Amino acid sequence: MSFYTSSTFNPVLSEALNKIGLNKFVGTQVLPVRDVSTKSGQYAVFGDDQFDINASKERAAGSLFPRRDFSYDQQDYSCKQYALEGVLPDEDESKANDDGISDAAGAIAQKLQRDLMVGHELRVATLMTGAGFNETAQTGGAMSDPDAAKPIASIQNAVERLNGNGFYDGLALIIETSLFNEMINTNDVRGIFNGNGQYTDRQVILDALGVNQIILTPTRYNSAAKGKAANRTKIWNDAEYYVGQVAGGDFANGGFGRTLSYGPDGGVFAAEDYRDEPIKSQVLRVLNSVDEVIINTNACERITSA
Repeated sequence: MSFYTSSTFNPVLSEALNKIGLNKFVGTQVLPVRDVSTKSGQYAVFGDDQFDINASKERAAGSLFPRRDFSYDQQDYSCKQYALEGVLPDEDESKANDDGISDAAGAIAQKLQRDLMVGHELRVATLMTGAGFNETAQTGGAMSDPDAAKPIASIQNAVERLNGNGFYDGLALIIETSLFNEMINTNDVRGIFNGNGQYTDRQVILDALGVNQIILTPTRYNSAAKGKAANRTKIWNDAEYYVGQVAGGDFANGGFGRTLSYGPDGGVFAAEDYRDEPIKSQVLRVLNSVDEVIINTNACERITSA
């Protein structure tokens, strides 16, 4: 390894960083990962006019078989590399060891990775808000009014609309944590627990709403300028939520979106380190190469005024 610029992939750091990330961030739960073989390209999209057509006809003996045409559009993607480096001078590492920090490099790398993941989370949240999903206002009123809010009907109606588009499996309620807490304290939701509002089992809520899972979005980040007091800001909107089909892997699996990941350029997350000898420091680098895409707006509903 060169003393100056060559970097070496560090599998130990990568493993540790991914474990840290899964604890706090939900971007890859909302838009699961789909690996791609090229950094940019196109994928086919069949429109909703291409499905469930009553096109079969009675055929007379000896006649030609009825036929139908198929057409599709194409959507572009382009994975971009996001990266961040941190410098660990030899003197600082020695002092950290003296202070009882056995793995200063790992500690720095984890912070770098969390910064990288904040960017992904912000992009996913922004994409969801502007995706163009079918949008309806919550029935009754906002969750802050526990007497008026009717989230059960709002979510059930969204599920019925998704069913109408052919989406039955893998349905998720995606909701910011504080908004979810307000939701389970509405009279509408409390009424389904033992008749007296006693919370017993999350499965009761899932069954009542008609979804398979609830994805809470608690993520915050420091929105303050460098050098200013930290300002822990919510990444996800606490006045709206989503009901949609979540799926990963091949597009044929369904779902409304993916995090496209290009492995040779960093994939979902990677970590490297190299030596910068002129300043007697170890340099730690984290990177990814991704594109966050909505592949099917029909597979998700956005509920506002919540």
